[in-house]
Amino acid sequence: MKRASSYLIHSSQKPEVVLRKFLKRLVAFFLSRERVCHVALAGGRTPMELYRMLSSERLPWERLRFYLSDERHVAQTSELSNYKAIREALGERARLAFFKTEMPPEECAIDYSLQLPDRLHIAILGVGADGHTASLFPGVECQDVSPKVCLSRSPEGLLRLSLKEEYLNLTCVVVFFLKGEEKREAFESMLKGEELPACRIKGRLKTYIFTDFYDFIP
Repeated sequence: MKRASSYLIHSSQKPEVVLRKFLKRLVAFFLSRERVCHVALAGGRTPMELYRMLSSERLPWERLRFYLSDERHVAQTSELSNYKAIREALGERARLAFFKTEMPPEECAIDYSLQLPDRLHIAILGVGADGHTASLFPGVECQDVSPKVCLSRSPEGLLRLSLKEEYLNLTCVVVFFLKGEEKREAFESMLKGEELPACRIKGRLKTYIFTDFYDFIP
């Protein structure tokens, strides 16, 4: 683990293998202190292999609660649905909260807010090539619906629901997981502290980055 800026960084060719072990230890740490561990999960392609790995682990599933960090306002059966992809990867044992996207967007956001804890123990977040995280996009103003959830739009115009920056910043430990050369510029922007959504999210205790930029030198 290397330190750069305000991040602790693990870089390797297969970061999901190390992250799986790290998350098990982190969950055990929080469960030694509290009855339930609350974990937010990123959507997108990058973390799905990690979730498949976790699905076969002997975790205390009954004491874990999982939440989507964001969602597209589409049917849960849609191939664009984060819930559909994460449910299939993580398995049926996971207690996974979801956005009820059959509702109008504002009602859906409020309903989801009521499912969320006061603060998360762990947030696993992705980073886009443009520096977005969850559905917080550069240059896109989010519509506040509650203290925890906002409405946003992706650059292609698709309506999104997202955990708010302020709520994510209450999280004990934030873990960014990013892979692929197309995200190197965003990674470097995070280390420089540039004004991008991903740069503004920090865990109250610690913030980690797991990446496949194994040639990274702090």
